[in-house]
Amino acid sequence: MYRLTPALQHYDWGMTTVIERLVGLPETDAPVAEAWWGAHASAPATATAMHAWDRDLAGMLPGDTMALDALIARDPAAMLGPAAARWNRMPYLLKVLAIAKPLSLQVHPTLDQARAGFARDEARGLAVSDPARTYKDASHKPEMIVALTPMTLLAGFRPVKQVARDLVWLDTAPSRRWARDLADATEPAVALKEYITRVLRDPEAPEALEALIRVGGRFGTPEGLGVASTAALAFPGDLGALVAIALNVVRLQPGEACFTGAGVIHSYQSGVGVEIMANSDNVVRAGLTPKKVDVDLLVELTDGTTTPPPRVDAVQEGVVTRYPAPVEEFSLSVVRGGRATIPAGPRIVLAVDGTAEVRAGGTGLGLSRGQSAFVPYCDGDLTIDARGWTVVAEPDGR
Repeated sequence: MYRLTPALQHYDWGMTTVIERLVGLPETDAPVAEAWWGAHASAPATATAMHAWDRDLAGMLPGDTMALDALIARDPAAMLGPAAARWNRMPYLLKVLAIAKPLSLQVHPTLDQARAGFARDEARGLAVSDPARTYKDASHKPEMIVALTPMTLLAGFRPVKQVARDLVWLDTAPSRRWARDLADATEPAVALKEYITRVLRDPEAPEALEALIRVGGRFGTPEGLGVASTAALAFPGDLGALVAIALNVVRLQPGEACFTGAGVIHSYQSGVGVEIMANSDNVVRAGLTPKKVDVDLLVELTDGTTTPPPRVDAVQEGVVTRYPAPVEEFSLSVVRGGRATIPAGPRIVLAVDGTAEVRAGGTGLGLSRGQSAFVPYCDGDLTIDARGWTVVAEPDGR
C-alpha cells in the first residue's frame, strides 16, 4: 500500500483555496484548478511506501517515494494484475476539479481516432509538450464527474428547434440567420456541427455575441442563454460562447454525476467535483480558452446527435454508491458511513470528506480529509471503514 501525494495543475480557471484546503497545502493567491491522483506521465502522483517490513515487490523500502507511473512500471503484473495485460499501464486517472470560471469547449476522440492521431504526431517528430501537438497519447478519454458542490456543466447538443428559438431571442441579423438554418435542417446532426463552424467564422458573429452579453442578466432569459452569457463575460470576445448556446445545461447537486463519452462536445462551467477518466490527456478545443483551438478537427471529431443531458444513475448497495459508466477503463464508487470490501485490483482511495481506515495485504492506513492511497492488485482485497465520503477508483470489473 502506498500513500499518494497528488500533482496539482495551476490553470487560470481554478479556485484559489479549495484544493489546497482539501489536500492540506499552504494557500496562495494562485488558482489551483486540478489535483491529479494517477499515473499519467505528464503529471503523476507521488507514491510513498507504507508497509512495515523490508523491500516490497517493487523494491521499495518503508518510506521510499517514487512517481506512481514509475512504481507501476517496476512490476506491472503485481501493481495492476490483469489490467497490465489489457492496458500495460494504469488505465484510469482520478482528479478533483475546482472550477471558478468555465473550462474550454472541448471534445475527446474515440480510441481509433486517438491511435491514428497519436501516430501522426509521432511521425511528425513533435515532442509531447509541443503546443502544436494535438494527441498526447494513444488513448480515448471518456470521463465522468461526481459533484461535491452544486455544479453547472454544458454537455451534448440540445434539439435544433430549442437552439433556433434561443437564437431568435437574441434578435440580431446573424442569430436569426443561424436560427433559420437550424429550423429548416433536414439532418439535425449535420446542421448542429455546421452551426459550430458558422458562429466561429461568421464576420457578423460579434454582433450576436454582444447581444448575448446584454440579455444574459435579464429576467426571463432562457437558461441556455444565461449560462452562455456568463461564459461570454468570462472570456471577452470569445465566440465560443455562441457555441455554448447549442448545448444542454446540466445542473448537478452533490452526489450527482455526469458521463461524457467520445465525440460529445462539453464545457464544465462551475463548481467542485471528483472526476475519473481513461488515462489520457487528449483534448481538442474550440473556444473559451487561451489554449490551442482547432475548429476543423473539433467539428470532425464531434458527434452532432441530439442527446439528453448525460446524467449517471447511481446504484446504492448498502454503504456503497456505485456510478456505472459504459467503459472498461474505470469504475467509481463512494463508501459512506460504514465498511466495504473492494476486490483485488489497482485501486486509488481518496477521503474527500471525513476519515477512512483502509487495510489490505497486512497493512493498515488511516486517511484524513484529502489524503489518498494506491492499493495495488498484489495486496488483495481491500477493506474500507469510512466516516464520511471515501471515493474508490478502479478498473471496471465486468
